[in-house]
Amino acid sequence: MTADSIESSDYDAYAEAYALATTRRERPEVPGDPYGILPDLLELLGDVAGRAVLDAGCGDGYLSRVLARRGAQVTGMDLSPRLIANALARDPDIDYRVADLSQPQPADAARFDAVASYLVLNDVRDYLGFIATLAAVLRPGGRLVLAINNPYGAVIRRHVADYFDSGAKSPYRGLWEVGIKSYYYHRTLQEYLDAFLGCGLRLDRLIDLQAHSSAHEPATLLAAGGRFPRHMILAFTKPAIPAGASHG
Repeated sequence: MTADSIESSDYDAYAEAYALATTRRERPEVPGDPYGILPDLLELLGDVAGRAVLDAGCGDGYLSRVLARRGAQVTGMDLSPRLIANALARDPDIDYRVADLSQPQPADAARFDAVASYLVLNDVRDYLGFIATLAAVLRPGGRLVLAINNPYGAVIRRHVADYFDSGAKSPYRGLWEVGIKSYYYHRTLQEYLDAFLGCGLRLDRLIDLQAHSSAHEPATLLAAGGRFPRHMILAFTKPAIPAGASHG
């Protein structure tokens, strides 16, 4: 698939503003990352040294660089050619590709020992295609770990008024404030889980994450002092093929 055949990304026109945002995220004084996501995500991935790992929706390579420092053989894929160009400029030793992961990637079927994704799923219009592709490129016995915006938080944080309004589109307010005009696509947690489980994956963990105190947090529906998990991590395993079983 060529870049010309790929639907444009919301982030492509704002690649430079996005690069500034990820640079701030990688400041040494930030413990892990400003959202407090990385420690749990990396723990659930386990030891990635020497393993083939896909960073699904890699952007300009923030998570890819983290994984490479841990010894992974990283492939980063993203819809945005400009983000991929920026990723290559920052670390040309990582294998980056322009690819629409909501479309099948048959050349990579069962190729990866692990798949990771950092705050991408909520940005994807065709979430069913994206999930199906991630399941297909994961080898049997492999682990898929995703960080997402908490679907229930879409109501609390005023992205949507109706939790069941699947497909509702709203701006990411914090990103818009720094010049990145990207959008959030709402799905219910049931829809996400049904899609992953429908692809034959097994849910291992669901972690609700409390927002880091330095993270941008707009007004919510919560009373003063109320707390709600801003992000969520989902960890799945693709069941191994039993010895002697048919491969189809």
